[in-house]
Amino acid sequence: MDSRITGKHVEISPQIKLFIEKALERLEKFEHHIITCNVIVELNDKRYKVEVEIDVKKHRFTSSDESFDLTTSIDKAVNKMKSQLKKFEEKKHDR
Repeated sequence: MDSRITGKHVEISPQIKLFIEKALERLEKFEHHIITCNVIVELNDKRYKVEVEIDVKKHRFTSSDESFDLTTSIDKAVNKMKSQLKKFEEKKHDR
């Protein structure tokens, strides 16, 4: 999976980058055909907004979360993405 992590108004430390990469690895078990993954971390007035975009063959999924804690925002955004990919996998198998 080709992933890109971007920070807007915030610098992404190596620890946060590793945390995000570990969280994204959990998504691969739901969808093995992930082409690209973009994670945008933005700091606005002491609130962190994390947006996750994933491209799968002919589909794009987006999830986001915003809170005062960066790791909480990352976890929630990844969990939202996980549920979207899970539903997508179930629909593929139902056909």
